Amino acid sequence: EEQRRYIQSLAEQYQFFHWHLAFPDVFQVPSGNEEPENALTGWSGGFDVVLGNPPWERIKIQEKEWFSAHGRSDIANASNAAQRRKMIEALEREDFLLSLAFKEALRQAEGESHLVRHSGRFPLCGRGDINRYSIFTECMRQILRPKGRIGCIVPSGIATDDTTKVFFQDLMDSRTLVSLYDFENAKAIFPGVHRSYKFSLLTLSGTERPAMQGARFAFFLHDPTELKTEERAFVLTAEEIALLNPNTRTCPIFRSQRDAELTKQLYRHAPVLVREDGKETLNPWQVTFIRMFDMANDSHLFHTCTQLQQAGWTLRGNIFYRGNEKCYPLYEGKMISHYDHRFGGYTTTAEEAEQGIDRRDPFAVPLPRYWIHERDMNADVLREQTALLAFRDVTNTTNERTAIFDIIPAVAVGHTMPLIAFGGKDERLMLNFTSSVSSFAFDFIARQKLGGTHLTFFILKQLPVLPPETYKQECVWQPGVSLGEWILPRALELTYTAWDLEAFARECGYAGPPFRWDEERRFLLRCELDAAFFHLYGVEREDVASIMETFPLVKKEDEKRYGEYRSRRMILEIYDALQEASEQGAMYQTRLEPPPADPSVAHSPRQ
Repeated sequence: EEQRRYIQSLAEQYQFFHWHLAFPDVFQVPSGNEEPENALTGWSGGFDVVLGNPPWERIKIQEKEWFSAHGRSDIANASNAAQRRKMIEALEREDFLLSLAFKEALRQAEGESHLVRHSGRFPLCGRGDINRYSIFTECMRQILRPKGRIGCIVPSGIATDDTTKVFFQDLMDSRTLVSLYDFENAKAIFPGVHRSYKFSLLTLSGTERPAMQGARFAFFLHDPTELKTEERAFVLTAEEIALLNPNTRTCPIFRSQRDAELTKQLYRHAPVLVREDGKETLNPWQVTFIRMFDMANDSHLFHTCTQLQQAGWTLRGNIFYRGNEKCYPLYEGKMISHYDHRFGGYTTTAEEAEQGIDRRDPFAVPLPRYWIHERDMNADVLREQTALLAFRDVTNTTNERTAIFDIIPAVAVGHTMPLIAFGGKDERLMLNFTSSVSSFAFDFIARQKLGGTHLTFFILKQLPVLPPETYKQECVWQPGVSLGEWILPRALELTYTAWDLEAFARECGYAGPPFRWDEERRFLLRCELDAAFFHLYGVEREDVASIMETFPLVKKEDEKRYGEYRSRRMILEIYDALQEASEQGAMYQTRLEPPPADPSVAHSPRQ
């Protein structure tokens, strides 16, 4: 009787439920030699229609939210994860009942996670960082009749996230995805949901009603009436998704049919950065991706300016010294921008305050919030490195620019600014690569692939990047030199603007002082590189104009300052000049006087 009562209490706590027992008139177990319609469950039958708005929450306990809901905002608002862990451990002495409740919540979440991952009930979605909406959606497919239909409202990550890629690939391969219409909640369709949140209307079919012509998609909708506009929706087949996202088979994100066609064209001109088809890996740049320090888990290694000064350290530039010891600055994503490793920083008096940097001063350096002792640095990453290639992890398709890469000195970096390391040590090729991924052409593609607010490794691997061999070919705009040699002086003048990159510049073959920060020259240099990469990606002139219109904040800023969309006009003019030079076999005449990386536009030698 005691066991019976305990089992009953568990059933009430965990809400045990079995579809076959609950709906015997809908599902049947085949008898004799009859084959079940659903090989996974062994059932036949199912519902004709399944409609739902499943819960959008992770199974994993979120400590901040849990303690905030239980009246312990001090724990929820702890300064970092390490401090929060200490406060939770102290609960057992200070508040035993709350500690017990937290442990029970952890136990339930761990039990649910174990069931989802290992029971075989959710073979497609029971993996990674599980959100309940995904396993609800997989369950809907399992309880559907072969000729039935599913309609549900789920986060748009069902088609774009790495954790749901296996599920989405199965939808496309089985041709059971009918349509996916992605909305931004800007007009508060759901009043209780943040206006920046994205959700999708997902329609699926049973296996005996396949969508033979492909699935219908629409993204960035604000109102259902927009679906009546023919250009807003488009059809993609499984083969086209394999072209655009060969590793994950997740869905790219297009604002229109034209964007979809342009992106497919760009993918036909360049391979993805890293192709992983399950059998072999194609990695022409020999890149590896590195996260050096986690801003939460490694916070015990961080030191503030005040702490170091009180301990007798001296700040020179942005490195602290004490005797033979060093503490290196910890760079974060907001500190960089295109060709600008001094984009932002913090002040020493108040670490959270913004630091204004005079980029005309070649000695000026950005100050971080934190520093890290050299003994805690990743020596394997920094050994013999004169500079690092970093990019912003946190970004958005609605920002002025989305893919932001930059070359920085060899310092410590937080996880909001991951690193790309190259197999071959050739800084000149690193500059060529950086120029490519800093172009409008590349940024346009990145915007079609970003479903959330993070430029993750799995997204980056599937973006088309011109291979290293491209830069060894003869330049059609300057006969007698390679394409890499044509790009190098332009990229170098843009990048090398401060003495902290002196060693990197020497590795690139330039032994002079940094180049002066001249806004007008920098604008022309970037326009020349952007026009060149539009050519290299095979973009036609009219499509260049269309792509530039997909950067509304760039256009708005240009019109505010110059009364016209100057960036687009200049890129198109240079695009035409490059085209003419190529057709005539003549040398392109740069608009820069003196030419790129000329010693006369550099600072005076350092005394």
